[in-house]
Amino acid sequence: MAGEWIKMRTNLWDDPRVSRLCDLTGATEAAVIGALYWLWAAADEHTESGVMPGLSTGAIDRKTGVHGLGAGLVAIGWISDTDDGITINRFGEHNGASAKNRVQTAKRVAAHKANALVTVAALPDQNEDGNDALPREEKRREESTTSTPDGVVASSDAADQPSKPAKPDCPHQEIIALYHEVLPQCPPIKDWTPARAVQLRARWNEEPKRQNLAYWRSVFEYIAKCDFLVGKSHGNGRKPFFADLEWIVKSANFTKIREGKYAND
Repeated sequence: MAGEWIKMRTNLWDDPRVSRLCDLTGATEAAVIGALYWLWAAADEHTESGVMPGLSTGAIDRKTGVHGLGAGLVAIGWISDTDDGITINRFGEHNGASAKNRVQTAKRVAAHKANALVTVAALPDQNEDGNDALPREEKRREESTTSTPDGVVASSDAADQPSKPAKPDCPHQEIIALYHEVLPQCPPIKDWTPARAVQLRARWNEEPKRQNLAYWRSVFEYIAKCDFLVGKSHGNGRKPFFADLEWIVKSANFTKIREGKYAND
């Protein structure tokens, strides 16, 4: 019935239907995808067909903490809501025993093909008559390759191709330390959750100029001058607002900050 894993696509984050769920619920991609993981894992645990008697859209909202997710899943066609419970549509194509068997079979076929290629590559350069078994062009191409210390064979032509510089990793702890240093009046970070890390990494990777600590210091220093963001501007009996780092790095809020929407009058 259930296994120890479920199948999830690596490009799920960019699926337009996930974006639609975010719009319908007001939740982030990280929250929605985490909720989907729970739903699909629960279905895989308790059913072979994707039919979950007794589960309602309201229960999905309650268990995931994402308000409106159940109705949103119905709207995009990923689940069906009946009087008896919830049905995961096309469940057998992605999860369940049959889907897992298909995935395992595909892996075995790929491994078999890879082993076959290794066997062919290991054949000697000469046939029984002492002649080259490979055409001259293939022989020259083979001789132009070199082996790296890791055993990876690389063509000499590849050495002439410039490699793309890797993006620097997002230094979460250093940025958090800058936030605490420049904005001590704002709420301190006690738990940097995976969802928060996703948002900060996304802002870091959006533009090369953001991929250094000097840029983030300038952002925090600008925020420190915005009275509304540091609790200095409030009225009508409302509590002062303090922008914490989780709020700052959300896409919509970060854009408003950069556009000067919170600058003092």
